[in-house]
Amino acid sequence: MSHLMSPVSLSSGSVGMNMVSPLVVVSQKDSLECSVMQIDTHIQEDDKFQDLSYLLHVPADNSPSVSGLHDYDYPTFLNGRVDIEIFADIGDMKKVPLPPELVEHFGHMQCQCSMGLFPEIERAWLAIDSDIYIWRYEDGQDVAYYDGVDETILCAALVPPKPDVFQSSIRYILVLATTVEIVLLGVRFTDCPPGALESLSNCEMHLITEPLFSLPSDNLYVVSIVGMNNGRIFMAGKDSCLYELAYQGQKGWFGRQCKKINHSTSYLSYLVPSFINISLTEEDPLLQICIDQSRNILYTRSDKGTIQVFDLGEDGKGMSRVVTVPLSTIIQAASHIAGTIDPSLFKTIIHIAPLTASESPNFHLVAITQAGVRLYFAAKPFGAVQHISRKYPSMLKLVHVRLPPGYSANPAHGRPSNVRLAHYKKGTLLMIQSRSEENDLLWTISSDCLPFNNVLKEIKSYVPLEGRTWSMCEVPAIQTDITPEFKQRPDPPVVVTQHNEKPRKFVFINAQGCTIVSKLRPVDQLRRLLISCQGPESEAVKDFFSLHKVDQACAACLILACSRSPSDQQIVNWAQMAFFMYGGHPHMKIASENEYGPGIPTSVGPASYPGQAAPGHLSYSMMYDPATHYTTLASMPTPAPGSAPIHSSTPMVQPHPQQPQQQQQQQPFSQSYHSSILGRCSAAGHDVVFSGKHNGICLYLSRILRPIWDQYIVSEYHCKTDGESITYLVCKFTSEQLQHTSILVRNVSDFIDFNSRLDSPLAADSPTAGHPTTLRMTGPHYDGHHMDEQTRKQWQIECQNVERASLQNVRELITQVEQVLSLLKVLVDHQFHMLARELNQDQQAHLKAMTFKQLVVSGREMCNALITSLIDRYLHDNATIDVVSSTLRKICPRLYSTDDETCSKALELLQAAKVNPDQIKKKQQLEEALMLYKSVSQPLQLSAVCNQLSSVQYYAGIVDLCLCIAQKRDPQNFALHFHKNGEPPEDNQGKQAYKARMDCYKHITETLVYLLYASVSHPQSPSTPKSPGKPLAPDPNRLSPSEAELQKEQVFKLALKSDDELFHVALYDWLLQNNLNDKLIEIKSPFLETYLKWKASIVQDDKTLILDLLWKFYQKNKNFPAAARILSRLAEKHGSDLTLSQRVEYLSRAIACAKGSTLMTSVATEGEFLHELEEKMDVAKLQMMVYNAFCTMQCNNEVLTALNSDLLDISSLYEKFADPYGLHECKLAIVHSAGLFDPALIENLWQSIIDSAIDSAKKASSVINPVNISNQLLPIGKQYVSADRYFPLAFITKYLEQCSCQHDLSPIWVFNTLLDFGVKPTKLLQVYDSIFKFRGPSWQKYHKPLHILTVLYHLIDKLTNMIHLIPTAERRQFFTYCLDAVSSYQVELQAISSTDPEVRQLVNKYRSVQAKLERM
Repeated sequence: MSHLMSPVSLSSGSVGMNMVSPLVVVSQKDSLECSVMQIDTHIQEDDKFQDLSYLLHVPADNSPSVSGLHDYDYPTFLNGRVDIEIFADIGDMKKVPLPPELVEHFGHMQCQCSMGLFPEIERAWLAIDSDIYIWRYEDGQDVAYYDGVDETILCAALVPPKPDVFQSSIRYILVLATTVEIVLLGVRFTDCPPGALESLSNCEMHLITEPLFSLPSDNLYVVSIVGMNNGRIFMAGKDSCLYELAYQGQKGWFGRQCKKINHSTSYLSYLVPSFINISLTEEDPLLQICIDQSRNILYTRSDKGTIQVFDLGEDGKGMSRVVTVPLSTIIQAASHIAGTIDPSLFKTIIHIAPLTASESPNFHLVAITQAGVRLYFAAKPFGAVQHISRKYPSMLKLVHVRLPPGYSANPAHGRPSNVRLAHYKKGTLLMIQSRSEENDLLWTISSDCLPFNNVLKEIKSYVPLEGRTWSMCEVPAIQTDITPEFKQRPDPPVVVTQHNEKPRKFVFINAQGCTIVSKLRPVDQLRRLLISCQGPESEAVKDFFSLHKVDQACAACLILACSRSPSDQQIVNWAQMAFFMYGGHPHMKIASENEYGPGIPTSVGPASYPGQAAPGHLSYSMMYDPATHYTTLASMPTPAPGSAPIHSSTPMVQPHPQQPQQQQQQQPFSQSYHSSILGRCSAAGHDVVFSGKHNGICLYLSRILRPIWDQYIVSEYHCKTDGESITYLVCKFTSEQLQHTSILVRNVSDFIDFNSRLDSPLAADSPTAGHPTTLRMTGPHYDGHHMDEQTRKQWQIECQNVERASLQNVRELITQVEQVLSLLKVLVDHQFHMLARELNQDQQAHLKAMTFKQLVVSGREMCNALITSLIDRYLHDNATIDVVSSTLRKICPRLYSTDDETCSKALELLQAAKVNPDQIKKKQQLEEALMLYKSVSQPLQLSAVCNQLSSVQYYAGIVDLCLCIAQKRDPQNFALHFHKNGEPPEDNQGKQAYKARMDCYKHITETLVYLLYASVSHPQSPSTPKSPGKPLAPDPNRLSPSEAELQKEQVFKLALKSDDELFHVALYDWLLQNNLNDKLIEIKSPFLETYLKWKASIVQDDKTLILDLLWKFYQKNKNFPAAARILSRLAEKHGSDLTLSQRVEYLSRAIACAKGSTLMTSVATEGEFLHELEEKMDVAKLQMMVYNAFCTMQCNNEVLTALNSDLLDISSLYEKFADPYGLHECKLAIVHSAGLFDPALIENLWQSIIDSAIDSAKKASSVINPVNISNQLLPIGKQYVSADRYFPLAFITKYLEQCSCQHDLSPIWVFNTLLDFGVKPTKLLQVYDSIFKFRGPSWQKYHKPLHILTVLYHLIDKLTNMIHLIPTAERRQFFTYCLDAVSSYQVELQAISSTDPEVRQLVNKYRSVQAKLERM
């Protein structure tokens, strides 16, 4: 079983035990396509019958015509030799005398007696005075008697009751009209045998003696009573008026329960006494009422021939008179149409009959005259000239005059006259002609044997009837069509439906009894010929094939040959012999002739197709018949039940059905095979015309399937339950109807199977046996002498191969149809509407739009969905599926295979395990179910199976099954090869295998998704209840987080044990997609490194994640060199997905890994790689410095992006970033890192750095705080204080002191700052001393000539007070140096001026510090 399933949902809260077919089976649409085309072709050919208006050449209502004047209207001989009258329509007559107890009552008659028939219940009736007798006319039994009325019974009728008025046991109402009152009696039936729901002939009839209604007749003489299916009752009065007998269940406010309405005068005429109406109207009694219930039109006929038309409304409940046409108008119109005919032939109309919509869309009424003339009327305009399509009747116009036999130029027999009774229905006319007072003559005129013509051709026959007929009627046929509503166009000819209908029966009643006459169908005529001739070897049987053409006759033979009645065994044998004897052979026809041969599904009649051979001959001109004897189906192999078609049995290849025919014909024969619309195939420039046997089988099969073939399977039925509207999908076909069709199809299948095993001895009986094969080609261009024996044999073989291949496809279609029918019957027997309700919305929508043909050809998934629903229903009821599973295997092995049965058994085990409290037995059941699933040979639909396993929480089974199925779908590992070769698009085989495996793997990952979600504890958030009442109980099948976590780990471990490399790829992909990177790295698998390398090679955009996982994998496995190189690659990766800090981090990790590698190995290359990494780290730090500087500057993002996107070299950093943007600290760092020594550049950079610090201090406060300057310079000073080449102390000290003078800052902040840098005190003192001794002009510039001496005093004083700053070993030397310097500074001061107070003060300070130094 395979079904359309939604993706698997593994949430235990939503997955139930819905039986979903686990099998996916390849569609057989291709193998059935050819046969389906043939069935469609034959159905279309059967639909080519013409409407009555076309046959009678009446294109429009204003273009009347006449017929019956030519010999071909009533042909006697066909092609000059076949006597058509041997195919008379009248069959055997059955005479049933009146019941003996009724005969004696004739002697007691006082006033009147009348007779009639109730064909609806297969009864006859006799009214003698006030008593009525009813009996079964088939055998004269079941006599019912009623004497509850006191007056003479004038008329009686049996009518259907109105719905919902009486009890359901009342099937009919018997209406009795007397001279005084009208009585309605209920009719019931009991003791009905099984199957007699439609036919009441074998049921016992009971009259309810208490009248249902009774009302006075008001002196109305009722002539005729007719009822409608909706319960309306109409009466024809002798007073020329049409009455309606209206009744209702309860008495109304303003009316009685039963009343009589006169529709001829007024709707209130029931208030006026009848004698007043009679005095006001002319005497013209209404004799007949007939109703067209398909169009709701009522017609009446009066004694003087006047016809009235009444419109009953669209729903059949209205009433309005449309038109009244007197006889004189009719005669005038008929005389105008048939000007050469004596008008007296039209004078007396003895019968009218409606033509229903199923008989003709344009003609509405036919009237039969006393001379047998048929007058056809239209009640609505029709034809191309009509402007408005009228829905309701608006007229009654004579449009055609059909003369009876005997009015042609060369009449072969007499003509009807003095006709007093007639019956017309479905194209058949029966007329009772009075031969004498004691005997009648029955005429039948019908076109059933001559359908499919361009003109109406009818066969006449007549037989004598004993006695004077009082009444006649047709026995209503029991509806056997699969779909009675299939009335999109008029009914097809009887030759199309004869297999499905019984012969029509007509009953004639007279004073002696009843005569039952059957009208023969074509198949009945063949049966009668076979019996009368004692076999098929007779001219009469040959004439039957000539009349009906080979295809049609073979189809009729099949109806008899497929009979299963033991009494018909001899008929079956004779029909089989006729089928093979006259069924012909496949023929080769020159394609350029464009003539259709006898093997086509021909129409019946002489004017079907141009170029046909004379129907009187079984050989054909312009044809080549390669066979020397007639053959059976022995050459066709018999496939086993449920097997697929053996396409290799024939070399022909079926092209696509939409391929142009010209292209097909141009192909060599061995490479071309198609079924054309006329059952022909092209071969090497020629046409192969199928034999009548082949076409007869296809034709008969198409007619069996015709009622259901293009019909929708279901219809919607709306009902309300507990105030809720529910729509069910109800199957249109009943179980009995499906059984009936299935039996017919099965019989055809058995016929083919049986005769395919026949050997060829029957060929000796062929008319052509023993005669040499000759070429039957004539004409100016083809001569049989030009074809050699080898060519003839080759053509013969090719023709047989074509037909064999076609028949094989037909057999495949028959098998498929039979199984679908059997399946539908089982589904209908199991409440189809409930099964369809279990389908999902998409499947229900698909089912509503599906025809039976679509179900057969492409409905495999739908069939399996319905089977799934059936099995699921059994499982939900805790019932064993063994019986239904065995039944399905028996009736539809293709739709429900052994694997389907295995899957159903597995599902039953899962259902049992779900409710089994014994954990040990539950585990055994689960494992057994898993083994059953793994044993299935056909592809499983894993989404369904995984749903089932998930519903019982058997997640390990999902892993095991999916891996097993993946291996089955790709046993040669094409998918892995496809994957490792880069998945080339041209490798279709590998692509399909890869997709098949991935479809299996996804169910495992979806299981992990569910378990991963379920393992996370979600606190219950409050929610609004959907309905009042108690809170919903928790789902018992839902896993707790701890259980889900345990299941997830088990499933994951089981999955990792697999040696399926491609599955590991799918699993790792899933881990990545769900951000389970840590879980991925923890996996210890030989496939992980390969996967990560492959993933890194195929990822085009962002490889960071994969490379990050790869180095972690290497680090985890102590492969430090590989990890270091991956980290280095990550750090140098171009792109904005990484920040500069991340790059620096990657370099740092790479260095760590590289160091670890050098500890483990002494390879020189690893040491070199480590050195490269360290150098890259130095430059990266500089780049980070530049980056941070830009961040401080709050520059544009483009610069930051550029710095983040790559690791730059040192030159780029300087030239593109540091120098253009004035990043002096960065420039100094770059120069230092590069080892570039340029004193001027370095001094310039320091000057810029100091200036920048001072500017920042200015911005921070209106008064410069030297502390701010010191804080900014302190980090860089400490960084370079030890690098003398890049820390020009003398320049820095001097420039700082100059800035201090310029901004009038404290004399101590400069040296304090430098000391904070880490400059040695002794060295700093020397620098200051050298600055003093240089005696530059700058100090004069700032008007502070004593600035340096002041600074020196403070420096020496600080060092003297903080002697710990001087190393112990250097203190003596330091003190000596300071004393010498102080002495020299005093000399300099004394030389300047002795009167300057600042000088004197400074001198005193030096003296005090000198005293300190001397004391130390």
